[in-house]
Amino acid sequence: MNNNPLAALAGSMDLLKKILETTQDVYWVIDKTGRFVYVSPSVVQQRGYTPEEVMNMPALDSIHESDRQTAQQTFTLGLEMIDKGLTRLPAGKVRLRQTHKNGGFVWTEVVSEFFFNEEREFMFVLGVSRNINELVAAEQRLNAC
Repeated sequence: MNNNPLAALAGSMDLLKKILETTQDVYWVIDKTGRFVYVSPSVVQQRGYTPEEVMNMPALDSIHESDRQTAQQTFTLGLEMIDKGLTRLPAGKVRLRQTHKNGGFVWTEVVSEFFFNEEREFMFVLGVSRNINELVAAEQRLNAC
């Protein structure tokens, strides 16, 4: 058994890297300016873009035009709550269509949470986008009956 804390940290970082590289969900981080600073490799499978391509676009550009207002309102509401002094916001969940590199879109369920530093200053939003195309298609079939 290795009791070296640095070795344990390196092992946990390797495990986290493996999880992020193999999951189908897309994990991402957006800074307070609304720019991606991290996007997991699974974005290639889900949306056809590389992580670098997504990080080079404003976060709102990854959202289908019809859903951008919802996404912007969610982000703005979080920032307004922070301005009022709240430093712990509940995780938010919303359905959005995200753009695909092929010109189409992917229905996603997005869960995100605002994070703060030790001085209670807003740092970033951590989120995960899950492909729910099949779920939305099934709901649409049921509603058509």
